[in-house]
Amino acid sequence: MLAPQQVVQFVQAALECSIYIAPKDPGLTYDEIIEVGKRVGFQPGEIGDALQQIATQQVTVLRGRNRFCPDRSTVTMMGIFALREEPDYRNFAALDFVCSELNARIRADGARNARLERNVVVERAVAQGIPRNDIEAAITIFVMCQQLIEKDGVLRRNGGQYQPLPSEQQAQAVGQTLSKAARAQAHPIVKDVIERRSDNRPKHVEPLDAFADELDNLGYGHFRLWWNQTVAEFRHGSTQSTPVSVCVLAAALVEGALTFVVTHARKLGLRTLASKTFEGDPRSWHIDDLVRSAAAGGDSAILDASAQRRADGLIRIRQRIHAGRMLSDYPGGPPDLRPEEAREGQATADLVVRRVLDWLQKYPPGNNPP
Repeated sequence: MLAPQQVVQFVQAALECSIYIAPKDPGLTYDEIIEVGKRVGFQPGEIGDALQQIATQQVTVLRGRNRFCPDRSTVTMMGIFALREEPDYRNFAALDFVCSELNARIRADGARNARLERNVVVERAVAQGIPRNDIEAAITIFVMCQQLIEKDGVLRRNGGQYQPLPSEQQAQAVGQTLSKAARAQAHPIVKDVIERRSDNRPKHVEPLDAFADELDNLGYGHFRLWWNQTVAEFRHGSTQSTPVSVCVLAAALVEGALTFVVTHARKLGLRTLASKTFEGDPRSWHIDDLVRSAAAGGDSAILDASAQRRADGLIRIRQRIHAGRMLSDYPGGPPDLRPEEAREGQATADLVVRRVLDWLQKYPPGNNPP
């Protein structure tokens, strides 16, 4: 079954945008493509189907880096300058600079011998006021659409022919400007995802996804499967038909996130999670104590008063799975659990895990085995 065309177009646009944003390290990993697609509401299954569909069109996989780059049809279109598109992230001043440098070398040295060092072209362009990223993107576009050949950092024109400047080609464009809505939608998301490779922010925007990566840093990487399975079941729950299950799993994620940072907090000697309760076997730890202690510690606290209140509310709902607790709390029978309470449980899980991630940014873990 073919993936919906809008999903295919979006994935193609996302891969294309990676060239403008990270021209010396283009492409997206499978996980990055899933993350980009999820931010606009596409599900992992349909994104994966779209990627397989694109792969049949000879999508490029960068060897050694496990990244996908645009398919041949996309990169070919990038090299057709006599088309007007909106938005267009190509910098025509940068494209012209690369083209004119090669044209000058062809005139001076002949088509067969014309060569340019990529780094030299880049530095000359920067000296002329062209942004470094834009000139790098221009070179990568020319290389990927096979107008230039790059080997060991040396550029030569494919075929050796003198070519008109890209801006001159576009000046001859006829017809309407093509709207590229998927490109406009994908660009800021891809930019954010690529920046997360090196700016120490979690790779995922969604806190439940981002926390899975933190498990490795905390020394609990062997619990990733448990965490991801719990998250998956939590997300598949329905606030309408299975509100109790949603709240129970939300509480399990809150309890899990706080449990996995106890050892790290105590090794740092912080006042949060410093209760003697956590000196014993983890099986004796309770979610009530974890939330209370995570809200203690002043400046080092994980939860503020508002987050603690919401977590406490989730705990009360979670106790519905204990018949003895219900007999005590609701001797006349517990009230029906409403969908809005389940939705609040979902939001509380996201909030608490986000607070944990923010705290880990403030107190980053090293290689701390449990």
